[in-house]
Amino acid sequence: MIWFLIILIVILLLALAVGYYIFNSVFLYNDQMKGDKESAIDPSSIDSDTDMMRPTAARYYAFRAPYIDEFEKLDLKELTVRSFDNLTLYGYLLEGDPKEVVICVHGYKSSMQEDFADRLEIYRKRGSTVLLLNDRAHGKSEGTYLGFSEHDRRDVAKWVDLINEMYDDPKIYLHGVSMGGATVIHCSNMKLKNVCGIIDDCGFDSIIGISKHLMNDIYHMPYFPFGYLAWLWSIIITGISFNTSMGEECVKDTDVPILFIHGKEDNYVPCEMSKKMYEACVSPKELHLIDGCGHAAAYMMATEEYTAAVNRLLDGEFK
Repeated sequence: MIWFLIILIVILLLALAVGYYIFNSVFLYNDQMKGDKESAIDPSSIDSDTDMMRPTAARYYAFRAPYIDEFEKLDLKELTVRSFDNLTLYGYLLEGDPKEVVICVHGYKSSMQEDFADRLEIYRKRGSTVLLLNDRAHGKSEGTYLGFSEHDRRDVAKWVDLINEMYDDPKIYLHGVSMGGATVIHCSNMKLKNVCGIIDDCGFDSIIGISKHLMNDIYHMPYFPFGYLAWLWSIIITGISFNTSMGEECVKDTDVPILFIHGKEDNYVPCEMSKKMYEACVSPKELHLIDGCGHAAAYMMATEEYTAAVNRLLDGEFK
């Protein structure tokens, strides 16, 4: 009996350790992990069967490189807000028309340059004011653990409040890519002042939804018990539950027009997530699924279609 209890305790401790490892590998992102990610990319793995960004990763890295070079020359104004949990968060303002403000939210362990240097072209041509965010634990923004869309949506609300303080009755739009797409979708039912539209580019529906997909694809292990143990560690350490914000439920409770964009060949965030959220959405909406397109590469693969759809949203033409 004693040996049975010892073995049971050892198994439980090992399971907890695996759950903690998975939680840390997903949520932990500190200064030592930051740096020039692109220089660390193994060219032999790009678009291989193990590359989550396949099949358009190599083309996308090459496509956005000159845009990133141009982005670095922009005259951006640094802004800060304090988060609900007392972190200093940084954003960078490209000033234009104060009546039309776009808040851009980048993706998982990415940056405003990587995800918006190319898409920014749309707003520069319109003359919009653009606020590019550093998510918590990214760039100069404080934090050790990612918000994974849940804390991030509350951070976006702080930025919306700041924009409303800075400008007189602006029309505010939220544009997110990948985890940023999930963030802005999870903002859709928060009744944020003067938010007039949302662009969700390849965002996931919920933390539980994407974690189940990634557990299978990356770790090749069952969600029970390890995914649930990672969920437990997340609640204990960050206060984030995987099922608080569910994309389909958020868009059932919104009047904000939403543009959904997703690559049909996305191996990171399944495009079925965008399809289901589009079907559930009760506000004016459009869905654009891009042929032959992997994760986050929709602007490259369908520049004219992407640009026209964003312009229709900002021009109030969604029905």
